[in-house]
Amino acid sequence: MIFLNIVSIASSGIASQLIPGGRTAHSRFSIPLNIDGNSTCHIVQGSDLAELMVHTKLIIWDEAPMVHRHCFEALDRTLRDIMHSQNAALAKHPFGGKVVVLGGDFRQILPVIPRAGREDIVLASLNSSYLWPSCKVLSLTKNMRLSQGYSVEENSNISRFAEWILKVGEGNIGKIMNDEEHEITIDDDILIDDAEDLIQAIVESTYPKLVDNFKNYVYFRERAILSPTLDDVAQVNEFMLGLLPGEERTYLSSDAICNQDPQDQLAEVYTTEFLNTICGSGLPYHQLKLKVGAPIMLLRKFAGEKVLIARMLISPSDYKLPFKFQRRQFPVVLSFAITINKS
Repeated sequence: MIFLNIVSIASSGIASQLIPGGRTAHSRFSIPLNIDGNSTCHIVQGSDLAELMVHTKLIIWDEAPMVHRHCFEALDRTLRDIMHSQNAALAKHPFGGKVVVLGGDFRQILPVIPRAGREDIVLASLNSSYLWPSCKVLSLTKNMRLSQGYSVEENSNISRFAEWILKVGEGNIGKIMNDEEHEITIDDDILIDDAEDLIQAIVESTYPKLVDNFKNYVYFRERAILSPTLDDVAQVNEFMLGLLPGEERTYLSSDAICNQDPQDQLAEVYTTEFLNTICGSGLPYHQLKLKVGAPIMLLRKFAGEKVLIARMLISPSDYKLPFKFQRRQFPVVLSFAITINKS
């Protein structure tokens, strides 16, 4: 019997929940959030994490096309350095000689680059990395399960939508040119039309008989509304929270600029009221509204464990802010609706 040390990770937090004991790539390999072409992972030689990397034989990375190529290159440089202390020859091999299996689909979500164009996104993708020529590509086309409890054959609505999305990704819908913009036709059976209130129409379609089922966790686990923007997600979540019976509770955060010098004038320019308005990916809202029975998503906790959810200090990773601030808030958000990336 042969035993292999295998590390399984995923690019997104939700995808990592599908892996037993799963972690995100950033969490497992200590990949910097603000990364560039010279970055390395924060793994110290001789540490427990470094020893884990030494004894790891196989790394499985799910949803790989979602992350910036610099993340793979940072891991490559780090593993080469770690394995050099074991065998100098391994420093010449990609990922220090480790077998790395990258899973995902380039027709889905590519790296998100703020205010970037098509060229910038393509250059940030995995297949633009210096590592790509050493990769062996295996394409799997068999029917895969779309979500827990459902497959293409089991649900005709999911099947039709999945097939339509696949055709869009392959460029088989309409007269699609190799350009940034084009028009496609949405099939009538997956389109909601003639609706006066758009949010109410999509809520009734996705969450039928909500009041009768809001205490059933399986009901929420099997459905979600997807949106490309956080603003739309917040609007849908607020609308749906109002549909649930019961008392609404509001929890406010405590925001402050980090490491503030008493003589610094930042506090006068960026007031607490202004800090309260800041929102972004991975950052809980200043005003958190909840009801008993409302589904929530954890932002900064381990999945698959029973934990005591307490307020915690969270700093946004947006390096474009002219200051660094921290928010003390419960690390949760409503999840009636979620962004496409998180799905």
